[in-house]
Amino acid sequence: MGDVILQLDGIAKRFDETDALRGISLDVERGEFITFLGPSGCGKTTMLRIISGLEHPDRGRVILQGQDVTDTEPNQRNVHTVFQNYALFPHMNVAANIGYSLKLQGVKKQEIRERVEAMLELVQLPGFAKRTPQKLSGGQRQRVAIARALIDNPDLLLLDEPLGALDLQLRRQMQTELKRLQKRLGITFLYITHDQEEAMNMSDRIVVMNEGTFEQIGTPAEIYERPATSFAAQFIGTANIFHGRVEQLQGDAAQILTDEQMILAERAEGLAPQEPVTVAVRGEKIRLHRQPQPGFTLAGVVREHHYSGGILRMIIGVPGSGGEQEVVASHQGMESAFQVGDAVYLDWEPAAGILVDRKGARRNGEKA
Repeated sequence: MGDVILQLDGIAKRFDETDALRGISLDVERGEFITFLGPSGCGKTTMLRIISGLEHPDRGRVILQGQDVTDTEPNQRNVHTVFQNYALFPHMNVAANIGYSLKLQGVKKQEIRERVEAMLELVQLPGFAKRTPQKLSGGQRQRVAIARALIDNPDLLLLDEPLGALDLQLRRQMQTELKRLQKRLGITFLYITHDQEEAMNMSDRIVVMNEGTFEQIGTPAEIYERPATSFAAQFIGTANIFHGRVEQLQGDAAQILTDEQMILAERAEGLAPQEPVTVAVRGEKIRLHRQPQPGFTLAGVVREHHYSGGILRMIIGVPGSGGEQEVVASHQGMESAFQVGDAVYLDWEPAAGILVDRKGARRNGEKA
């Protein structure tokens, strides 16, 4: 077991009639880069405000460095936050913004100057000390906000969608810089985003949140390859969801009957014939054929083509409950042997059909 720096123990918070957090628990190890990923309103920011001390939980404890800080004031926790809007003082230059907290602590001017210069070097802004925030680009202002948060050597750095206001190219550049900076300093980062690309690119672990709960916790690879719930499967990457019932178990495969068509899925521990199941299949795992193939094939019709970043995505209509279900198949390259309106047959390896939403799926802080 590693060095646990933060523990969230059964944190719950309710606003009026809404449960913002529903008894979440999590252990965070020192030096981790953890991203909380989820849609707006899932409880991400409320959780960060509770960790920082800006919000008090209705139930549960926040334990920092082995000490219960649930009732501790924000200025008595060695936790700093970087916000999306930067929150820089417009009347102060860069040096004054970065060194402001040291000035409040009564640190000598020479030491403040030296530490500010070191921070500017760290965030690749040497020579910017006398500029005002108005004369900086969005990426430069974000670097100043990060330097200001880091100058006190916090135990935790909380980042609340800090790259959300940047354009795509700059956002990707800052993702790389943030990850490099975090590894160099060894400071624990807790990062909030609704952007799956950010989460996948930067995180040691991802916490997928939904409606105040933790859907799944794991490395980017674990959550992508082994989603525990249909929500996690669809929120990260492209996943097709099928509902059916176990028809037969054979070797490592399970035959699933769904809307009178048979598909294959992995054979999970404890799976039994006639058990209702939900299967998630990534779009890039789906194979397309002109004719039915041995084993199983799902019949469908190509409805749409979409091109994105060198990847061709085809939307295929297959029989579903109450009508037609859309299935997304993804392939490298810009050409396809199949055109809109063509009849196709789909299949995949049994291991590509992941059983999700089963009883005992990891939620609410269980480590993946």
